[in-house]
Amino acid sequence: MKPIKKLKLNQCWGQILILLSAIVLTSCSSGGINDRNELRNFYLTGSYDAGLQYIEKSKYYQDKNERLLKLMEEGMLFHAKGDFEKSSLLLNDARTLSAELFTTSVSKKLEKTLFNDNFDIFYGEIYERSMINFYLSLNAILQYQKSGNRADLFKARAEVLGWDSFLNSIKEDRLGKSIYKNDLLLKIYGAKIHEMVGTREDKQIALQLYKDALDVILKNYNTYPSFNLHFQDFKKDFEKLSSLNLNEMKKKYVAETDHQKAIQDFLAQNISRLTKNSKKVGKEDKTQVTLILEKGMISQKIAEKSFYGLEFLSKDPILSLYAAQILGLLPSPNSFNPGGAFLGIAVANTTLKSVGVGFELPKIVNNQPIQKYKLTVLDKDNKVVLSKDIPLINPMGEIAEEAVFESSAWTYGRVGFRLAAKHATAIAASFATYKALGGGRNGENNFLAKNAALIQYIGAAKLIEESEKADTRFWSTLPNEIRLVDIELNPGIYHLEMSSELNEKLSLGDITVIAQENPQLVNVRKN
Repeated sequence: MKPIKKLKLNQCWGQILILLSAIVLTSCSSGGINDRNELRNFYLTGSYDAGLQYIEKSKYYQDKNERLLKLMEEGMLFHAKGDFEKSSLLLNDARTLSAELFTTSVSKKLEKTLFNDNFDIFYGEIYERSMINFYLSLNAILQYQKSGNRADLFKARAEVLGWDSFLNSIKEDRLGKSIYKNDLLLKIYGAKIHEMVGTREDKQIALQLYKDALDVILKNYNTYPSFNLHFQDFKKDFEKLSSLNLNEMKKKYVAETDHQKAIQDFLAQNISRLTKNSKKVGKEDKTQVTLILEKGMISQKIAEKSFYGLEFLSKDPILSLYAAQILGLLPSPNSFNPGGAFLGIAVANTTLKSVGVGFELPKIVNNQPIQKYKLTVLDKDNKVVLSKDIPLINPMGEIAEEAVFESSAWTYGRVGFRLAAKHATAIAASFATYKALGGGRNGENNFLAKNAALIQYIGAAKLIEESEKADTRFWSTLPNEIRLVDIELNPGIYHLEMSSELNEKLSLGDITVIAQENPQLVNVRKN
């Protein structure tokens, strides 16, 4: 064999090794998906200690870039265990770190144009950072009910105020956009905390928060399908809604669901109660009990294939012809398309002959239908004391879906630009190899050059694909929905059950109601 042929063959084998290395890299990367699935399984089965041990042993959760996520997950596990003090320590660290990261994330936006999000620090979505405040307050109020220390009660109220300040701090950049910037849970849960503190001033604040909640539903929660049958039109035309009068806007863009009607009735009852009598909550011989129900596990964040056009090819006829005939990136219906088929490359616009290269974007698969649930309270003799609907407050899966869609929309252009630059380099390098090996001429050299160039590009493209994996990190132990209901009960021991409109029945356990003037809070998580 002639030396030139040996050289060409060695170059071919070198490109094949690049391809094999790319495939190995692709198969070894999981982006923490397996770790999150394991952790969710521990949470679902109530194996909270095992979950904490798993986090400590997991290389993924010990990575410095995952520090915020680690603190969030650990805080939730300790909360589920009932160790509210330890949970609060971890979540307070998470909140501090989140604030620090947020101040640096803006300056890193340009840097992130060049590097994949998976290799960056986990910053958390806005709704995830918001929920840290909720669980800090919830921990404090549950600790108060264990200890009787009013300092914990005041801490719960302080956390509500801090939560409100956090949301106010992010509103300015999000005004006029149909995205998460207000939280119905803050208004309603916050009102309950102020009622538990019980001063005249706190009750007046609670009354105002209930009124504010109605405004949040109208302006912010009509973007969610659980609350509005016309949610898509509401989101699409959100910017023009402020120019319409209220009746016109409601008539055209709002079709209230049963969930929205239920929470409006709930708010109307609380507003009426506090308006008529701010001195005494509930009847003389009964205690008002507020049940906060967390249902299900939040929907998973996955990678979804998207495409970005390589417009630069249309400006270079030689490269465009090379990409079409040698690499097979511009397939016609009857052509053989080795490169395009292998990489999942599609024609973005057949009339313009624009190539669309595939890459991943994060997406929430929110396929958990939100049902109507009814609470049934039974006494010690197993007799039904009362039955009442449990209103939906926060559809967390829908909130997460909207937040991830928002961030993906911004990510699309940034990643697409980066992707196009990488493919431009890969195609140019492949073309150089093709010409160097005698491509374009008849005979053996042309065959060898074509295959060497194709293998080189496929290998490079697989490496590019690996470098652009979607960032699917998320706070995986959050609930999928949060509900809240008020009931009035005589002191004693009761058993709680919930049933769905599909006749699903779930036990919520036993509660002990204490004789007291201010409301008693009960928190149940049912997965």
